[in-house]
Amino acid sequence: MVDASKITKTVEEFRGQDKTYAELIAELFNDKFVEIYLGDSYEEVSIEQISCSYPAVFCGKVVGAFKECLIIKAIHVTKHKTVEEGNIIFINERAIRGLSEVVPHCSLQDMI
Repeated sequence: MVDASKITKTVEEFRGQDKTYAELIAELFNDKFVEIYLGDSYEEVSIEQISCSYPAVFCGKVVGAFKECLIIKAIHVTKHKTVEEGNIIFINERAIRGLSEVVPHCSLQDMI
């Protein structure tokens, strides 16, 4: 897991350079699994008077970045409860509302 001192050190190294948010994420979380919250809901389920929205979250391993584009290798959980890698996803850094490294027993949904 990335600690606060590494984040502070990397931010200081990037200061004054033409580095983007996506490049900072790629530097900090290279080859680590992350959850990326986009701030939208991918689905909203309504049953009578109760409505429940599900946040749009990508999960995957950080591959790299190019300018404002973060590149991740998507992962998903199969019906047999195993994790498999999927497609490469290119995410514009401006769409990212929140990001967290994947750690056991904690997810972005728990924090939101």
